[in-house]
Amino acid sequence: MLYFPMALTHGPLVPTPDERNATSSRDKLKGMVRYTDTLVGRLVTALDELKIRERTIVIFTTDNGTSGGLRGTVGGKRPSGGKASKYEGGVCQPFIVNAPGLVPGGRETDALTDFSDLLPTFAELGQAQLPKGVTLDGKSFAPLLLGQADDSPRDWIMALGHGAGRLDKDGVRGTRDFADRVFRDKRYKVWLGNKPEITALYDLKNDPLELHNLLKSTKAEHLAALKKFRGIIDSQPKIDGRPLYRPRKANPWDKSVNAQPAKEKKPRPKRDRRRQRKAAQQ
Repeated sequence: MLYFPMALTHGPLVPTPDERNATSSRDKLKGMVRYTDTLVGRLVTALDELKIRERTIVIFTTDNGTSGGLRGTVGGKRPSGGKASKYEGGVCQPFIVNAPGLVPGGRETDALTDFSDLLPTFAELGQAQLPKGVTLDGKSFAPLLLGQADDSPRDWIMALGHGAGRLDKDGVRGTRDFADRVFRDKRYKVWLGNKPEITALYDLKNDPLELHNLLKSTKAEHLAALKKFRGIIDSQPKIDGRPLYRPRKANPWDKSVNAQPAKEKKPRPKRDRRRQRKAAQQ
């Protein structure tokens, strides 16, 4: 198994070896996308040369949407949100799978999958045994990849928000008992704040940009969706785990850094007199 995380298409935007003269941010981003394709091509060529292409599954995906104004379109429309947001533009990302002879080509699916599903999926594909006595959040979608099923085993997926951490004598831990999050199925999506209560309901089929909150709707289908998601929320822990990240021991090559004393500010009598006059006038 090879995990190859590329910094390409991520800031800072820079010219690539193939397009060294790119100057604008958009041209640099385009060049980085094209160079990503070049590097993926090199990996695939290496698989061919090693004669393992037919039994190697290649997955191309990403962890979040883009940030800033350099966003593309989905279905001809720019999605709402981006990196660090829970809108679809931030959490619904490409997942492309290719393996001639193993994965049927030319298929598209609206099956729901989650990154936590990768571990059990890889274990099933590799015929490996998962550890006993451990409850996994993920569910294998290996049959979907291999063309043996039309859907994944998931009826809903969740995306967690994030909060600040704090450092104390024991280490670093989160500051919130309940992180903001979203739940969705193939049609509807609900938002939660920092407590297990739904604050918004969106119909992703008719409102993919999540502009119209249906939380107060009295339509039967909307009430049914809310009931379904409330049941899912009730099955979840009411308080997040908030693991404690303990600091590791320093490595032999680490160097201690002493804070520099603050420099004395140079006297600025004119500025000080202006401030005194302004204060006297108030």
